Amino acid sequence: MGGKDSKLSVISYEDACRRVTEAEISRLREAFRRVTAVSSVMTESVFVREVLWDGVPVPIAQLMYRGFGGTTKGLSFKDFLCGLVLLTKGTKEEKMKMIFGMYCDDSCTFVQKDEMDRRVLESEKQVSPALSSLFRESDQVSFETFSTWLRQNPEATIVSKWLLVESGSLSLSGEHDTPTFYQTLAGVTHLGEREILELEKRYEALKNLSKTGRFDMDLLKSQVSPPLPSKLCESLFVAFDENCDNHIDFKEMACGISACCRGPTLERQKFCFKVFDMDQDLRLNEQEVVSMLQALNTVRAEYNSAATLQSQDLPVLDPHTVAKEILSCHDTNHNGYLTMEDYLMWTVNNQLTTDFLQLLSQICHIVLGLSPQTKEEEGKIIQQWLERENRKPLEAGQVWYLINMQWWNLWLEYVNAELDPGGHPTRQNRVRHQPLPTSLGWEDDAVLMAATTRAGGDNHTLRLANSNLTSHDLNPAYRSPSMSPKVLRKNGTSAVGLMQKPPAINNNPLLVNPSKYVTMTNEGGRLRKDIPLVRGKDFEIVPECIWRALTSWYGESVALPRSVINSVAHNNRPVLELYPICVKIIQHQIPSQRPPPATTFTGMMAGISGMALSNFTANPTQPRRYHAHTASFSRKHTLGQIYEFLGNKLRFYREDFRLWKINSKDDQILTLLEDEDKTVEMYNIEDMQQILLEVRNKDLTWPEEMSQLAKNKTLKKDDVPTQKGATGLNNLGNTCFMNAALQCVSNTRPLTDYFYGKLHLFELNRDNPLGMKGHIAQRYGELVRDLWSGTSRTVAPLKLRWTIGKYAPRFNGFQQHDSQELLSFLLDGLHEDLNRVHHKPYVELKDSDGRPDRVVAREAWENHLLRNQSIVVDLFHGILKSQVRCKECGHVSVRFDPYSHLSLPLPMDSCIHLEVIVQKLDGSVPVKYGLRLNMDEKYRALRREVSRLADIPVEELLVVEVCGPVVKVGVSLSHSILSDNKVEQL
Repeated sequence: MGGKDSKLSVISYEDACRRVTEAEISRLREAFRRVTAVSSVMTESVFVREVLWDGVPVPIAQLMYRGFGGTTKGLSFKDFLCGLVLLTKGTKEEKMKMIFGMYCDDSCTFVQKDEMDRRVLESEKQVSPALSSLFRESDQVSFETFSTWLRQNPEATIVSKWLLVESGSLSLSGEHDTPTFYQTLAGVTHLGEREILELEKRYEALKNLSKTGRFDMDLLKSQVSPPLPSKLCESLFVAFDENCDNHIDFKEMACGISACCRGPTLERQKFCFKVFDMDQDLRLNEQEVVSMLQALNTVRAEYNSAATLQSQDLPVLDPHTVAKEILSCHDTNHNGYLTMEDYLMWTVNNQLTTDFLQLLSQICHIVLGLSPQTKEEEGKIIQQWLERENRKPLEAGQVWYLINMQWWNLWLEYVNAELDPGGHPTRQNRVRHQPLPTSLGWEDDAVLMAATTRAGGDNHTLRLANSNLTSHDLNPAYRSPSMSPKVLRKNGTSAVGLMQKPPAINNNPLLVNPSKYVTMTNEGGRLRKDIPLVRGKDFEIVPECIWRALTSWYGESVALPRSVINSVAHNNRPVLELYPICVKIIQHQIPSQRPPPATTFTGMMAGISGMALSNFTANPTQPRRYHAHTASFSRKHTLGQIYEFLGNKLRFYREDFRLWKINSKDDQILTLLEDEDKTVEMYNIEDMQQILLEVRNKDLTWPEEMSQLAKNKTLKKDDVPTQKGATGLNNLGNTCFMNAALQCVSNTRPLTDYFYGKLHLFELNRDNPLGMKGHIAQRYGELVRDLWSGTSRTVAPLKLRWTIGKYAPRFNGFQQHDSQELLSFLLDGLHEDLNRVHHKPYVELKDSDGRPDRVVAREAWENHLLRNQSIVVDLFHGILKSQVRCKECGHVSVRFDPYSHLSLPLPMDSCIHLEVIVQKLDGSVPVKYGLRLNMDEKYRALRREVSRLADIPVEELLVVEVCGPVVKVGVSLSHSILSDNKVEQL
């Protein structure tokens, strides 16, 4: 602003494109390209010659060029299209801004008296006397003053008269052009093209909320009930759905909105008749009249306040009795029903139907997206909706939106709504004078607002109320520096004159650093805590539907939704959570895969003892953490909800990430957030708490555990109590085979008691050449104590994994292995590390020589114990008899060999199960039979079994094989049933 070539922007290019068709845009762009040649802008002379016709004087055309946004540099196509749309399809307010742009100064801020006189004199050769009233108080006027004067003097200039009074004949299309869909729809309804365009956007937004992708009955009910009684939702849907295809298309919605909101009263009552005519037979029988009266009474009780109902003093009557009286009075033909004409006669001066019409109008404007025609209508619609909402108590789960009080007061001035400064309908309230408390409160106890925190740290509660401020609210010490100006009215007119339409809703004054706040969640920002934000002085709250309607009419900067929770601090009463818990989401930075430069020392260590470690992890350093996201969650959000939200937002599977609460004093102390039923409040998560979002590596390991244990450290974390033994093992990269074997051995209680009691430390055999120097036993003992301590829900068996990889390299890497093979290695390793025999004697094997098995078995077992004695032998070892007989001489040799485990084959099915449906030719009901046959049976055996069960001769049976959609007739009886392995039904 302020430059020589400044221009006034009335509408955006995107808005202009929405008001015209693609064909019109293409035609205008081609014409613009043709007249501008190689340049991309249109000069003033070309505009005067090519755009406006010969009958337009040059001075007027030059004013129009300036109003289009043309400068000394030229006119761009975007400004050209916006100007044409304003000229032909703009509203009165937009055209007044365009006229202001023709006469304003170079800064587009004021209209100067001398400059306007000169331009009017040049274009019209005379100055209208009405101009004197424009500059009566000052030689320069702003747009607000100019538009007020222009409304009172629309014919003051030729341009204003042409655009504001005689603009009906202006069109972008010729008389013989085919009208567009929007033009056709506007011609058959009481809606304008722009209103239809806005309704279409809302219609598409509503369809996106539907599970079926269509505007069906479920979607309508979810949007309009409440406030509409649920019993009327189906009837309202049928009234909109004219072609009865079980969904409302856009044309039906636009026509229905026009009929119940914009038409004359007679047409609107006809729409109500369609709503009450549930069977769509164009008549209301007695039952439909009763249902209508019950619904209208519900609407009346819901729509009006208790004071209004008391002032009306209507008696409570039985709907059945009233229905009979209505039929007796208005059923002129005595047919037992009301025709549409009879219904229209009954609705004359009837308050019940008036309330229902007003409710339908509110729904169409606030829910379905229709813009009010006047500001007074807008104020009335919002006022009545808020009155109804404020009579209801808050419920947990509701969402309310905050609006800056400065903007709210501007809106109240604009619509001249009879609302109190707190934004509620005016009503009689009392102000209780009481000593100044330490917490800021409201008098009405119906609703509470969530606890907030002052700068000093004192908790206080704000109560949502329909009441005035308490005495301490008037104390300057507690007054917010962002106090809104008082709303001054007298006889419905503002003290400062005719108010202009407010700008877009601006909630930035309520926020801390609004431009720098980026969050994953939709809370909009963090509210200020340096001052206590008070409802009625700093902000007002409205339900979601009101917020959506206001933002569609005015625009927005940032939305501030806040949810209602049941607060434990307020005896589980509903409170509005102004300050949800804001957390910092911390993630790991992906380390570089490039290996560190090799040195003599690192090479030596890798050769001596780093083999297992290098195969297990390529980067043992601690992964770097960084602040990735910011998010806010309610105190009542469960961890399950948070996991689901983060998984959907960041596209993670639930099993691929987990959350840790980082200790504020020591970032190495972590608490695993794994109980998904607990809430944020139960985990004592504080504001600005750091939450580590740990993502599993590609090899299925966890970065934190890998980095800590690679440096021979233990991951510090707060213990989470659990039942002893109910501790899982983390997957370290396809290690499910190892975890299964470890859990199996761990649940052998005698062995677990032995290791948990640290008895193995007294029996370690570090000199056994067949053992692992006691390392396997030590690592397994540590793991058993972790599993059965009852202090953690999960444990990572990293040390045991590394030890196993060191002595059995075949288990290194991240390939899958046989669980039984690992189990055998583990038991053998534990046995050798705990073998009580340090010097194994030589034992000669003897033949049985016909001795009894008992003697031979005892001898074999004693020989085994001479070399093997350990807790594993005590629990797991036995001897297995094997016998060999010579076919020539008949000599029998018997041996008893020790074993620790046996491999047993899994049982296999030796039969198949079939369903057979027998369909007789006599038309009787088919009978289904279930057969169990051998695996190698043929169709001949199948037919024989069916003949026996159904008592039908074999030769009269025809076998037909049904496999999915394929029917196979003439099956060979010698063919195997399972040869195709696809039999589903026979």
